[in-house]
Amino acid sequence: MLILRSSLVALAFLAGATAPVLAPVAASSAAETCDGVTVVVEPNALGGDPEVTCVQPEEGDTGADLFEKAGHPLTFVTSMPSVVCRVDERPKAAGCAQMPPADAYWSLWITDDSGAWSYASRNVTEISVTSGQGVAFTWIDDDVVTAPATELGDAVGAPSSPSPELFPEEPTDSASEHLPAWVAPAGILALFAVAGAVWWRRR
Repeated sequence: MLILRSSLVALAFLAGATAPVLAPVAASSAAETCDGVTVVVEPNALGGDPEVTCVQPEEGDTGADLFEKAGHPLTFVTSMPSVVCRVDERPKAAGCAQMPPADAYWSLWITDDSGAWSYASRNVTEISVTSGQGVAFTWIDDDVVTAPATELGDAVGAPSSPSPELFPEEPTDSASEHLPAWVAPAGILALFAVAGAVWWRRR
């Protein structure tokens, strides 16, 4: 029984040595490499695909200036001129006299040093975005605030997810990585031969 168990363990090891190692598939980036500021508009439930534009910032430009340069006109709340009510004239039904409701508004995001999206702590007329960064408006239509789905990756000089922490590199053994195809069958036959010889001697 001990011989049989040892043989099974060895067989499992040989099978693992010859099996292919599957690397994680990196998430694709929706934005091309940009040497300026990557401007993103995600209408989500309002309809339409995300729009990504590379804009060259000038000294003194605010986030609002960059959206205008990217071809996305902004409409502000009448009572609070720094708060955006509409982007690209949407939503058309929005009344801009007062603040938008908490479950239906344009949320503003910028990329941090790692290239990940962070909720902007200031309004679009107050933030300053420099080359290599991204800025985005994404439409929120519920109580859940979700970061933009557009992954900038190389567009902001940072790797796209998945992060290395989530998928650590597997140690590679160059010897086992290039084993010939006949090694596993030969090893199996050798194990059975040894097991048979031991069994014959113990009869």
